[in-house]
Amino acid sequence: MLCRSGHLVAVLIFALLAGPITAQAQSQPAAPDQPRQSVILACNPFPPSKIANTPSHPGYDIEILRAAFAVSNIGVETPFYPWKRALMLAETGQVDGLCSCSWSPDRTRDMLFSDELGKIRIGLFATSDRLIGHINRLEDARHINIGVIAGYNLEQAARDAGLDVQTANGEDALLKMLYGNRIDAIYSFRAPIVFARQALGEQWGEQWGEPGPLSYQELVQAPYYSCISKHVAGAEWLLQRLNIGLETVRDNGIYDSILEKYGVADIEPLKKRSNWLY
Repeated sequence: MLCRSGHLVAVLIFALLAGPITAQAQSQPAAPDQPRQSVILACNPFPPSKIANTPSHPGYDIEILRAAFAVSNIGVETPFYPWKRALMLAETGQVDGLCSCSWSPDRTRDMLFSDELGKIRIGLFATSDRLIGHINRLEDARHINIGVIAGYNLEQAARDAGLDVQTANGEDALLKMLYGNRIDAIYSFRAPIVFARQALGEQWGEQWGEPGPLSYQELVQAPYYSCISKHVAGAEWLLQRLNIGLETVRDNGIYDSILEKYGVADIEPLKKRSNWLY
């Protein structure tokens, strides 16, 4: 009886120990029949995080994604498309996902979101600090005409806030609309507007002289992610590989070194919410 009791206790202990291990194993995404050696992530031009046609400086998001997937020996292809086309290709599974995206409820239908890829700073840009310096919420900008990039989630946010909205296809076009007095202010992500303003200053400086000053009023900082399409084989597994890689490159310092390369390592809030960029 003692032997049998001892045997029963041993079986119960084994079952208790094995239970969580089995559950944990089942929670891990199964690898595809043929493990992926590369992924295709559609990018939209969004300097300095995603820069087309510059192999040595493709953008910090792209370099971080390449480093993260390299942890699992997976290569990354990053073709560039306009934003709406990139989103459509990912949502329909024609590519493996998007280089980066903001979270929104409607996108969860077709997309899996990675761990945080980075943080974005969002605000208003104008040629007069008096026009935007008092604005702390998007709804407070209803009295001015706002320019946004067509298709970005910021467009819908501006419309939901009841703003008078005009759209453009890129940051260059928005800045030209602003300096041409076709809009009062721009509602956009900070980094690409700053990058586009620098390039525009060089272009205009040669032809028409330096553009006027540009003021920025920050409204929000928010995380952004990379996205994997739910409609590709092994989507959960790819997401797991990406998240493991992101954690690794953060821990070993590669993540910070990439941000330092592009001069964007400091993502803390500005001491002053409103400031002159130029």
